Amino acid sequence: MKKLTMIVAALVLCISVSARADSSRRSTSMSSSHQEKFLLGVDGAFGLPIGNYSDVNGVGGGVLLTGEYPIIEAVSATARVGFNFQLNKTIGTVDNHVHSIPVLLGAKYYVMPDHQGLFGAMELGMFDLMQGDSTGGSANDVKFGGGIGAGWQMKQWNARINLHAQDFGHFGDALMVSAGVGYQFAGL
Repeated sequence: MKKLTMIVAALVLCISVSARADSSRRSTSMSSSHQEKFLLGVDGAFGLPIGNYSDVNGVGGGVLLTGEYPIIEAVSATARVGFNFQLNKTIGTVDNHVHSIPVLLGAKYYVMPDHQGLFGAMELGMFDLMQGDSTGGSANDVKFGGGIGAGWQMKQWNARINLHAQDFGHFGDALMVSAGVGYQFAGL
């Protein structure tokens, strides 16, 4: 867990430093609310495991701290870190769940101007998968995964749907569909 905390701290530091670096590369035609700003926000999401993952994991939800940094007029770099809680799924006589801590870096492409309207998103990163069951058994694995999504941005609010593979090594065994709403509360 200490290793994960160090990774998250390093990512936050790198993102903060890059948010302050070289503003001359950014487009000047972005809206004033997004121009030259690192945007902080929070996303709430509902998660539904699909495929083989739904055999061992229940539905759930989570909260993620988000960061977005406009690079050019239609593209932003993104970061999301949070916690996803999954309800127990009964397998025979044992209740099982797999909670996760995603640490994701990615990009958003806005189809419409001024970082508003329809967007597509892609993310890669680490998932700390914490499996537990009612017999007291537990396991903790950090896996490399990622996902794609689409959504709609309206001022500080957004809604999105994502498909994530929480373990690229076992792609079909760790698929999760999530849908949620986010709010950008600060621009640095």
